[in-house]
Amino acid sequence: MRWVWLDGAFRTEQKALLPATDPAFLHGRGLFETLRAYDGIPFRLEDHLRRMRRSARRLRIPFPGVPDLGPVVRELCRRNGTPDAAVRITLSALGHLLVQARPRRRLPDAWYARGARLRIAPWRRDPRAPLSGHKTLNYLENILAHEEALRRGCADTLLVDPRGRILEGCATNLFLVFGGRVVTPPLAQNILPGITRQVVMELVPVRERPVLLTELRKAGEVFLTNSLIEILPVGRPGPTTRRIAEAYRRAVAEEIRRRREGS
Repeated sequence: MRWVWLDGAFRTEQKALLPATDPAFLHGRGLFETLRAYDGIPFRLEDHLRRMRRSARRLRIPFPGVPDLGPVVRELCRRNGTPDAAVRITLSALGHLLVQARPRRRLPDAWYARGARLRIAPWRRDPRAPLSGHKTLNYLENILAHEEALRRGCADTLLVDPRGRILEGCATNLFLVFGGRVVTPPLAQNILPGITRQVVMELVPVRERPVLLTELRKAGEVFLTNSLIEILPVGRPGPTTRRIAEAYRRAVAEEIRRRREGS
């Protein structure tokens, strides 16, 4: 039996019910956030909710008054026996708010030690599309492309715009290192403002600029980020990637320590 939190109450998954007429179910009109809990404590929860609130305003989706979800996540992790959890927060078009905490699916250790591979999407994505840069429930294209990458032994599928500029992965943000300098595609290309991306940019100097697909093989180092995988090297991990990964782990440990002591 697994527990969730829906609209202010803890319920078993079987009893967490939403109206069949909710546009979230009918049309994918809604938002979601995925974050990681360490020892039952969510990392950067407020940043994820801030991003969801910003998208809700832009897409005209009601955003209910949200209580402090930190204790909610902790209790879900406790009830479900998942201290290292993938936490998902879902907002439906009718304003229903659902929180889940499931065991985090680990990537192969070899990908972190020796580097992962990437797949390039065989189509081009227009960054001017109205859903670009938002984590909406209309997410099937990303899911299918990401699953295809995993089937091929790759960590993710990179999305490229019609001008040959890399945007992002289906579930990740991309960073490249040229001569020790870190580069990432800019938010002006309507990519997702990833929370782990944000943390990396707080830890080290990063230049935001358009990155052509042809530059991918010229980079000295490449790595992916998202909340669940943290810092994942693509190809052989280099010194800059390793340094950033270690700084990220320290930042996580420090925040979790502060929140544990403040609880």
